[in-house]
Amino acid sequence: MSYRIKTVAELTGIPRNTILAWERRYDLLEPRRSDAGYRIYDDSDVAYLRELKGLVDSGVAISEAISRIAASERNSLPSVVARPDLVSGLLAALLHFDGNAALPFLRRLDQLPFAEAMQEVWRPLLREVGRLWEVGEISVAQEHFAAGVARAALAAMLRSLDTTRDGAVEVVCACLPGEAHDIPLLAVAVELSLAGWHVIWLGADVPLADLCGLVTRQAPAVVCLSAIGERPPHEVLAACRAVVASAEATIVAVGGPAAVSVEPDQDSRIWVCVTAPQLVRRWCEHPPRLAEGRPIHPKEAP
Repeated sequence: MSYRIKTVAELTGIPRNTILAWERRYDLLEPRRSDAGYRIYDDSDVAYLRELKGLVDSGVAISEAISRIAASERNSLPSVVARPDLVSGLLAALLHFDGNAALPFLRRLDQLPFAEAMQEVWRPLLREVGRLWEVGEISVAQEHFAAGVARAALAAMLRSLDTTRDGAVEVVCACLPGEAHDIPLLAVAVELSLAGWHVIWLGADVPLADLCGLVTRQAPAVVCLSAIGERPPHEVLAACRAVVASAEATIVAVGGPAAVSVEPDQDSRIWVCVTAPQLVRRWCEHPPRLAEGRPIHPKEAP
């Protein structure tokens, strides 16, 4: 989702002039420009600024906070250098509804390690599809066709990753009721699985009662909720609170455009707008104490 700087300031609690000053002084963000020349930010920018503000509010100097986040992201992910030939070739084939033309690119993708395929091809491709759809340069049919191919590829990755070993952090991934857009959450599920977490994938449009029932029975360490479609923040927060109330120690991590303005008060078990690397890092730095009295840490997995 796209935001102008006034909205970003409201969502993050950082004054507009401070954001602009940080951009100039620290080369912080690279917002694109609208046709009218306005700065345009996306959800990842909002999530980054919120994380930055949290560190600054805790007493960390702004320059140190930027360095900490950069260092953590370097340690959490492989070097991300998009493969433009793969991205552009596959995208062109998909936007022409040409599955045969897409096959050579998909075969090349199959030769890449999953982490590289995710970060260097699928992430950039899905961002571009979303951008083209948002500005009206592609049709709904084109977006659906490209999304269908991406969903199949990501689902195959998730199925093939073995994360059932002892000590793995268990995470349930589900979209809120009525939410049909599951690909962003599926990408998060793959990245968590690559980090060694055990993923229980529920996907799109999960009834809240069913989700809470599963959480009560399973008591997972984390539930990742996706809120892409437009809905009021209080509705998203109510769903998070219902899930939190279903198990004694489960963390709820919620992301998506409908979640960026959610304020979880003082509830330390609701984490808002975290990416997969941020979620893993936050868990590693401050693993909650689970019901048996001992935190489960991803690094405990053999």
